[in-house]
Amino acid sequence: MDAAGIGERPGAVRVDGRARRGGWIFWAAIAVALAAPLIAFVAWKQREAAGAAEAYWSLAGTPCPALDQAAFEARQRKAMTFAFDGVSLARGAGHMECTHRVYDRAGGRREAPVCDFSGPIALAVSVGGRQAFYAPPGSARVAVIDGAPVCVQRPWTKIRS
Repeated sequence: MDAAGIGERPGAVRVDGRARRGGWIFWAAIAVALAAPLIAFVAWKQREAAGAAEAYWSLAGTPCPALDQAAFEARQRKAMTFAFDGVSLARGAGHMECTHRVYDRAGGRREAPVCDFSGPIALAVSVGGRQAFYAPPGSARVAVIDGAPVCVQRPWTKIRS
């Protein structure tokens, strides 16, 4: 820079021979003040959605009535079979929707495959050489936690598409 100030940044204010460049702090504070409520709102909505998903996929409910293998196989209608994450699921009727969820158990948090059924009439779950048969009177949810199937009755389930 020369004595006439040529080459200096346009609009800079000189204080004691130095250019003052603190204007960015003001604009950063404005940006934080505008962004903070938006970030807080998004985080709140994500927690709300996670809570709704947790409630939707919970295993709370009455256990499904058990069924024996002979009664399951004696049914006139052929079972519809589906494999999901190493679990073989057979149902007599209705629709199903499967996903993975994390459940709290005595041994800690466990990720488990879980499926919803809308009016399955009869269910067969095969995992790791073990079989379980159920006869839920309405909608049901089946999860396999640590190789053991869990079936609970659910209120009427509308399968999301």
